[in-house]
This record gives sequence, structure tokens and C-alpha cells, in this order.
Amino acid sequence: MGQFRQLVRKSLEAALPEQAMLSRGRRLRSNSGADRPASCAISLTFDDGPHPEFTPQLLDNLATVDIKGTFFIVGEKAQQHPDILKRIAAEGHEIGNHTWTHSEPRKTSTGQFHDEVTRTNDLIFNLTGTPCRLTRPPKGELSPGKILALLKLRQTIVLWNCDTKDYLMKSWVDMETWCLDFTPTHGDIVLMHDNHSFAATTAALAGTLPNMSGVRFCRVSEWLRDSRHSSTNTLSACGGRS
Repeated sequence: MGQFRQLVRKSLEAALPEQAMLSRGRRLRSNSGADRPASCAISLTFDDGPHPEFTPQLLDNLATVDIKGTFFIVGEKAQQHPDILKRIAAEGHEIGNHTWTHSEPRKTSTGQFHDEVTRTNDLIFNLTGTPCRLTRPPKGELSPGKILALLKLRQTIVLWNCDTKDYLMKSWVDMETWCLDFTPTHGDIVLMHDNHSFAATTAALAGTLPNMSGVRFCRVSEWLRDSRHSSTNTLSACGGRS
């Protein structure tokens, strides 16, 4: 992400209500509402699925290392693979909205965007029984009209601060190298994609790498709600940063 886009995102996040936009996690809250002690928690997020082959592999690996993630699904793909969407929810992961078709943002009108978000939310609710309150726009691109549409739909706009760029990776070695070089910082929202095999590799490595020792993996909504809605998973401090 370029420096200008980062600045725009930070400015938007500062200007909007706390529940309206999130590009980096905040401090998690305790049952009493007090901040938890400083520790390292991050969120793993997966876009563009569900994929009939790679999403089940990813879910298998997440279960092995006891990590819960947030999946931003494409509605038309979820309609094609409803059992996978139900499995994501049944295994305790969080489901977010990534529009119905993942159309090119600059060629998508505000009206079409609104309709795609609404249609995808309806599908998620019909298949899982849980309302969807999180939307990640394709490519993270938004116009003022689309922001207003999401606010009217009571959606939290979820972006990210850490991009694996897994879509550019050519081999398993590329993902392994990224994992080894990654130094988690409290509040990281990590962008990955579950429409190829590299995300499954990340999940398999996340529970075993030395630099991930002590990291808590939380669903995105846990940055926005009290811990009675939460279930963070401690694996084994994350550079002492908070």
C-alpha cells in the first residue's frame, strides 16, 4: 500500500466513529470493560473464497494449530459452495462480506456496491443464522458514496495494515520466507487469500514459528467488542510491543 493511501486510510479511520472503520486492531477489552494487560494479538484474515479445494485445506490447518480467523467471502462463490461457508462458521471462524462478485472497484457504482453487500449479507445470514457486520471492499478501495452506503448498512469497514502479497507468490518457499521474516506487532490485521494454497501454508506455520510464540490470534470483531463475544487463542510475547 502506497504512503498516500495509508495516509488517507488513517485520516478516514480517525474521522469516522470507532465502530465504522478498522485497519489495525486496538486493545482488546476485558469482561469488565477495562483494557487487558499489554500483549501481542493479531488477526489473520482471508479474502476471495470460499474455494472448493484450498479453503478446506486452510480450515484443516487452522484447526490443527487452534487458530480462529476471519474470512471475507465473495457471495457468488459462497452460493456455489454453501457447505464450506457453513463449515467456516461451525468451526468458530468469523465471516465477513467481500461483496457478491468482487467487481473492479472503479467500474462499480455505489448502487451496485450497495446491492452486492446487501445480497451477500442476506446469503450469510440464511446459511449461518448469524448477521454479518463486517465488510471489506474489493482491493480496499472506497469512494465517499460507498463509505456512506456501508455506514447506512451498519457495517464496519475492515481494511488491513499487513499485506502478505500472497497473490504474487510463485512457490511454497516464498510464503515460508514471508512467515520467517514477519515480526508480529500488536494489532496487526494480516491480509491473505484462501483461493490458493499459500494461505494454508501460513496457517500450518503460524503455530510453530519461533517469532509467533505467545501470539494470540483473534477474530476481527474482537477489536470492536467486549470479550464476552471473543475467543482469543494463545499459542505458546510478541516482541513486547503493544
